[in-house]
Amino acid sequence: MLKEYKLQTIIGIWGGTCFFALGYFLTNTPQPVNVNFGRLIMSGGYALFISGNYMYAKGKGQSGYWGILGILGPIGLLVLYCLKDRSKFILKKRQKEMFLK
Repeated sequence: MLKEYKLQTIIGIWGGTCFFALGYFLTNTPQPVNVNFGRLIMSGGYALFISGNYMYAKGKGQSGYWGILGILGPIGLLVLYCLKDRSKFILKKRQKEMFLK
């Protein structure tokens, strides 16, 4: 995995999961104010989760659109994990470009 995407992936996936769980907890409270706020937090957490999957796919050297598989939840994460890691080719290409300059 490429170094520049590692922290963004961790924050995106784990942060999105935590925000989604917090929103889910808030929607199950009896106060109606918390229900709407919980839905808002869940939506933001879901968006953060998908952006984390996007960064994970980019970090593996694949197209970022593979990160949309995060919509599928655990199945999407499994597919992303099984993608071939092409980051070595990208690093070699970068080194070659730096050498030519």
